[in-house]
Amino acid sequence: MSDEKIIDVAYGEGWDASRAAVLGPIGTAEAAGRDVAGEPYAVVLRPRDGAEVIVAHLHHARDYIGLWLYDTRGRRCVEVDLRRLAQDRLFLLYRRVWVYENDEAPESAPDAARVTLHLRPDGKGRQIVEPKGDGGGSRHTIADLPVAQRWFSPPAFGQWLRLLPALCIEGAADHELRESADQPDGERAEPNWHTPEGLRPRHLDELFTAGARFSDRDEVYTVREPTAAGTLRLPSGRLVARDPTYDTCEQDTGFTVTVPPGDYPVQIASAGYDTEFWGKSMTIDEDTAVRILVSDRPTVGWEPALLDGQDTRLLREGEFYGFGVDSGTGAFVDAGTAGELGRRYGEGMANGTLELATDENGVHILEDAATGTNLIAYPSGRGDGSYPVWIGRDADGAVTCFVADMLILNDAELL
Repeated sequence: MSDEKIIDVAYGEGWDASRAAVLGPIGTAEAAGRDVAGEPYAVVLRPRDGAEVIVAHLHHARDYIGLWLYDTRGRRCVEVDLRRLAQDRLFLLYRRVWVYENDEAPESAPDAARVTLHLRPDGKGRQIVEPKGDGGGSRHTIADLPVAQRWFSPPAFGQWLRLLPALCIEGAADHELRESADQPDGERAEPNWHTPEGLRPRHLDELFTAGARFSDRDEVYTVREPTAAGTLRLPSGRLVARDPTYDTCEQDTGFTVTVPPGDYPVQIASAGYDTEFWGKSMTIDEDTAVRILVSDRPTVGWEPALLDGQDTRLLREGEFYGFGVDSGTGAFVDAGTAGELGRRYGEGMANGTLELATDENGVHILEDAATGTNLIAYPSGRGDGSYPVWIGRDADGAVTCFVADMLILNDAELL
C-alpha cells in the first residue's frame, strides 16, 4: 500500500499543534488500558501524505468522544462532539466547520465562515450558517440530516477509521492504520483538553448564609438573611418550576425526583453591594436564588432537577436544563395544578382581575381553594432568561431542598 493510503496512529494526552507533535505520548498498551478503564486519553491520526491531522479525545466513563480536524497549517477546522447514548450507538451532538479565507488567517479567525450543527436524539436540530463569521449575518434552518449521519457505530480500541465518517471524511476503507511498536519517547504532560460537562452548581449553601461574602468583577456582595416566601403545598410531591404567566408549558409535568406530599417553606436568597452613582452612595440588593426546604439535614451533594426525557449526557460545556422566564417572574407549583394555576395567573395578570397575596419582596401567592394547592411566584433575579433548579441531598441520599439559581453569583468567588 502506498504511503498516501497509510495513517500513522499515536496515543497520548493530547495534540500540541504548535509543535505538530503528540502531547505526553503514551504506549499502545497504556492507551488500551485507559480505554478499558474508561479513563481519558487521546488518539492522533496522521496520514503519511501530509494531509490534515485528526485528533480524537476519548473518555468512555463520561460517554464522550470529541474529534478535531487540523488543516495543513495546523489550524483546527472541524470540531465534532459525539456522545455514547447506547452501548452500540454514538450520537452526533454537535459539529462546527470553519472555512478560512487564506493560509494566513489565524485559527478561529473572527471573519472565518462557520457552519454549526446542533442535533437532538429525537430527530430535531438546527443548522447555523455564518458566511462572514462574527462579521454579521446568519441563516438558521432545521438540520435535515438522515439517521445514518446522526448515529455512528462506536469503534473498538484500534478501529479508529470508524470515526472518520463523523468528520465527513470519505474513503476510510481505502486507508490502513499503522501503530508504532516503539515505546514513546517524551515527557509526561497534563492534557490540554477536558471532557465537556454541563453547568455545575456553586455556592448554593452560601447563597442562603447571612454574612457570606462574594467577589464578582469589581463588586463585593454580602449575603442577607433569607426572606420567607410562603409555604408551598405539594399534594403530589412533584414540583414544577415555571414562568407563572405561561398558559401551559413542558415544565408542567414536573421534575422526575419527587418528595413526600406535604407543605414546604420557601425562602428567597439575596445579596447586596455598595456602589456609587452620579456621586451618590447607594446599596444594590439582588435576589440570587429561591429555595424550597424539604428537610433540615445538611446538604452534602447536588444534582440537576430534570424533566422526563432530559439527559445530562447531552449537555455541552456550561449548558443546563432550565425553566424559561419571559415575565421577569418565576414560580413553584405542584404538578397536579400547574397548568390550571398558570392559566389563571396569566389571564388574571393580563386583565387585572387576579387576586393575590403579595408581600414587599415581590412574592405573589395564588391560592386554589378547590384543590388546596397554591402557586408561589417570585422575582427571577435580573429578569428574563433560563434558570436551573438544583436538588440537594443529605448523606443518606434523601432530598433536602430544591434551589432555583438565578446565576447572579455562579461565577463569583467566595471570600
